[in-house]
Amino acid sequence: MPLFAPLGRLPVVAVLLLCAALATPPAASAARSAGSLQRELAAIGEGAMSALVNIQPITETFTRGERRKRASVGSGFLINLDGYIVTNHHVAGRAKQLMVTLSNKERVEAELVGEDPSTDLAVIRIDPELVKEYGLVPLRWGTSADLAVGQFVLALGSPLALARTMTFGVVSNKDRYLPDGMSLPTGERTGAFNTWIQTDAAINPGNSGGPLIDLDGRVVGVNARGASFADNIGFAIPADVAQRVARDLIDHGEVKRSYAGITFQPLKDWEELFGLDEAVGVLVASVEPGSPAAGAGLEAGDLMLSYGDMELTVRFDEELPPLHAAIADTPIGTEVGIRLLRRGEEKSVELTTTETGKLMGERHEAEIWGFTVKDITVQMSYDLELDSEDGVIIEGVRVGGPAHRGKLARGWVLEEISGEAVVDLEGFKALYDKLATDRRDVLFQVRAYDSVKLVLVKPEDEGGTR
Repeated sequence: MPLFAPLGRLPVVAVLLLCAALATPPAASAARSAGSLQRELAAIGEGAMSALVNIQPITETFTRGERRKRASVGSGFLINLDGYIVTNHHVAGRAKQLMVTLSNKERVEAELVGEDPSTDLAVIRIDPELVKEYGLVPLRWGTSADLAVGQFVLALGSPLALARTMTFGVVSNKDRYLPDGMSLPTGERTGAFNTWIQTDAAINPGNSGGPLIDLDGRVVGVNARGASFADNIGFAIPADVAQRVARDLIDHGEVKRSYAGITFQPLKDWEELFGLDEAVGVLVASVEPGSPAAGAGLEAGDLMLSYGDMELTVRFDEELPPLHAAIADTPIGTEVGIRLLRRGEEKSVELTTTETGKLMGERHEAEIWGFTVKDITVQMSYDLELDSEDGVIIEGVRVGGPAHRGKLARGWVLEEISGEAVVDLEGFKALYDKLATDRRDVLFQVRAYDSVKLVLVKPEDEGGTR
């Protein structure tokens, strides 16, 4: 078909449109287009602002050897008329108090409904009567599966405590992988079960928990973090993940997942090492002792070819989160068939998943001794490669305090106090209440890097001297 056709062959409407386009100066057309986009963005932002909230949580920290309260700021957005608000775990998780500033600048109290450190998501709730009274309009969920690189998005939130902010940009990458094991400010790991939406719509501190919306005004992501020393590189949790987690938190107060005890490594270009004609499978990097995978007989160096009915090919890092998610989403206690290749021989094993435990234990301050501890969860024992969950972990040591003078160090496992075994946090509290009140000297047995150490702690008297 020729690029230009004679006018006589074109429909009358097409001729009129062509004449109008030719008669319009390019600058005027561009200005009209820009004006239209600007009006569209303004309308979308105005509609979404009703659901946007500013969150001021009061949390407790234990890392410096004493319990301290800390105020911070973050964002969130209303998702229904029942008063439920989605935000980040690192904004509202473990909060002792939550104050929320609504779009009409009213400050109200909220309650923590549930939190999920593994995806850095949390749900809080305000009184649904307030939603009705103030005429707040919830945001609608979109889908992140249909996002395209280059698609326009808006990031809403309270960056640097500046409320009611909207930034504009594009989706730079819809499948960005951030290394597994990335830690939150609260200490938990996150990001194992999802890739991230990367955008150049500015996401700064305080934007966390705010919505990333498309030009239909639908939520396609939850703003989570920016990149240090970068120019407007931000990351959002995909809406498909956030919507599913929010539903579980609202219905059950938690997200339950299966655990297998395997860490993986992409195959990349190692197929020749395994004698393969093409890249298939995923490399088993390690197997946690005592885990379901260890019980099934899996070993580091195995090439896992399938998990249940799912055939596996994992060549690159960004293909790992879907595999982690598939294992986590397996019903707890399910027996799963696994095919693997070990030293050129194909084998089949059966693995029965267990429930993933809490990622982080409860904390306690031993004020008189000058340090803080946290309970050891099953998941922590796997992560830290501990022989058992017995004892407590020293989370922080107060500078200049008795434990600091005795050379107690953060990260050590406290096993005994003055000859009495410490089984868990409740046991530690009981011994602390028994031994600390009269400020007697105590001898701690700790384990540090597979070595047993003895530490003598001499508490101060009430006047601050020995």
